[in-house]
Amino acid sequence: MRVLFVDSGAMGFHYRYAYDIFMTLKKLQHRVRQISPRNLSSRIIKEFRPEVLLVVHGNRTPLEQVRYARSLGVKTVLWLVEDPYEIDLHRGPMVEAFDLVFTNERQAVPEYNQAHVFYLPWCCNPDVHRPLKVPEQYRSDLCFVGMGFPNRLKVLNALAPFLKRLNVKLIGVWDRWGRLHPDLEKFVQPVVNDFHEVQKYFNGAKINLNIHRDPVNPPSGNSRGVGATSPNDRTFALAGCGAFQIVDATRPDLLKCFTPDQEIVLFSNPSDLAEKIKYYLAKPKLRREIGKAAHLRAYREHTYHHRLQQIFTEVIKLPKSYWGRVSRTKPVAFTFNHDYLQKNGIWSFKQPEKLGRR
Repeated sequence: MRVLFVDSGAMGFHYRYAYDIFMTLKKLQHRVRQISPRNLSSRIIKEFRPEVLLVVHGNRTPLEQVRYARSLGVKTVLWLVEDPYEIDLHRGPMVEAFDLVFTNERQAVPEYNQAHVFYLPWCCNPDVHRPLKVPEQYRSDLCFVGMGFPNRLKVLNALAPFLKRLNVKLIGVWDRWGRLHPDLEKFVQPVVNDFHEVQKYFNGAKINLNIHRDPVNPPSGNSRGVGATSPNDRTFALAGCGAFQIVDATRPDLLKCFTPDQEIVLFSNPSDLAEKIKYYLAKPKLRREIGKAAHLRAYREHTYHHRLQQIFTEVIKLPKSYWGRVSRTKPVAFTFNHDYLQKNGIWSFKQPEKLGRR
């Protein structure tokens, strides 16, 4: 299948999942070309003649080019990865420009007045998110890779007297949205835009802390205050590494992806977190067992391979009228080879969950 993949056009976190998607598409034996939003043009669409235009993030992608591709019979797919934090940017013309829309947040689905909007959870890339043996400099009692959002600072600062006695690593930017407790500032290591390096910290930690971002604070593009119930990407990356993680109990959809106390551990408040850190630091065998169980579950159900197969399963279900719009002056929209689809197992994967329209 010919897939024109439009990445986010941004670096850091966005660069990482673009890499994951592109490499997985190639492994699925698609003929794929990756391009940045600023370089997407009618000329490239004509020259490459894609069957599918896959856009991830989408905020910088020119919608006139999406509509142009669609007019030629190209199936257009939008994969949103910043819901609900940037949902204000997605409503209306953006989602309406695409045949299919997939979002990382279940609560965002009814916000879009579209018939073909699906919830698609995050996932991991086994080529990146995998168990590693790492040198001493990556090892810690407790590690948190992320940004210092207010709700995270509140939890960590409440535990500062306890945490200051441990080997803690806080990877990322921690001074943008508030102040970290002075006793914890020594633990900050500003490693950004290097996802291969981040995996080493995941693997080197006895306990990885995973606190989800608040959907509203700091404000970034969710003016209606849409809630969040779906797990973040870190959950799946850590599981892919076989890393032991303690996660805040704020995202109920997490329970549909991993089993508490068997594959992950949940905490409800700072005091509960402190008790669980103490308990699991003293249980290395149990930590390894839980991390391994999460690893097996992630590779079995939650990889980019699984998610992309789910996307293409919905693509082939679109009405046949979308295909075969042929003009002598325009490129042909290719039809799917059903033998290819069956050979590559597209029919065998679980259908993505579709929620009702608002």
